[in-house]
Amino acid sequence: MRIEGLLKESGFLGSVRIMEPMSKHTTLGIGGPAEAMAFPEDGDGLSRLRALASANGVPVFILGGGSNLLVRDGGIEGLVINTSRMDGVISERTDGEKFLVRAGAGAPLPKLANYCSEEGLSGLEFAAGIPGTVGGAVYMNAGAYGFEIKDVLHKIHVVAEDGTSLDLGSGELEKGYRHGGLPKNSAVAEAWFSLSPGDAEEIKKKAAGFMSKRRASQPLSSKSAGSTFKNPPGQKAWKLIEEAGLKGTAVGGAAVSEKHANFLINAGGATAKDFAALMELVVKTVQEKFNIKLEPEVKVVGTSLPFL
Repeated sequence: MRIEGLLKESGFLGSVRIMEPMSKHTTLGIGGPAEAMAFPEDGDGLSRLRALASANGVPVFILGGGSNLLVRDGGIEGLVINTSRMDGVISERTDGEKFLVRAGAGAPLPKLANYCSEEGLSGLEFAAGIPGTVGGAVYMNAGAYGFEIKDVLHKIHVVAEDGTSLDLGSGELEKGYRHGGLPKNSAVAEAWFSLSPGDAEEIKKKAAGFMSKRRASQPLSSKSAGSTFKNPPGQKAWKLIEEAGLKGTAVGGAAVSEKHANFLINAGGATAKDFAALMELVVKTVQEKFNIKLEPEVKVVGTSLPFL
């Protein structure tokens, strides 16, 4: 296979898998195979892979924790760069009252939030139960309970499509609702967060409170991509879907959760076709009933097929 040969010729030392099922790497448990998947262990490895792919015309998809992601049943052509091994977390004190915590793009967001709680650093308590990785959270400006990543983001180290890299301060990013404002086609290698020192036990208690709310209201035991649709201005997507009478509605193996209507779940054996058809049904029904068009929060990627 051409991509496998290029990786061997380049001397890439990380792990490489060929025709790797994306269903193993998404929280939905859905998705066809990746033509090739490589696992860099640091920013340099990410840069080398991106430069190699760019120079040889190989399409690239950057994969974090696989949440907020629907991979089509045809899979992903080209190279999937899996950042899961770029997962280091380091705490550094600044000259002022704040602490900087540096985390690799592949660090699970709950791992980072728990680390900060243990260290007595406040600001990421809301992220204790958010699935996904630091890179994905920065990319989409993840948030919950009125807090967002942008509130504590200090700077990021990104790798461009051609493999070059640069640091960007938080103020240089045009961030918005579920939008991190990264330069086009760039990938997060590392992120620094500015956090406030505090009482570790109080911080843990606050994080536990957010986690308790999440357990009570969300179908955490089901396979999902998290919230499927963005909240329209002044509205709650879950409320619109629930009032449209869609709780429990199913298409194939995909269903609207009975516990939280904005969670579309893989109830068993769902395909991307099922999930996409259910998303379309939800959008159509809500628009017909309330004249509001829901926008997906879930990113759809992969080989084009007639149903997507």
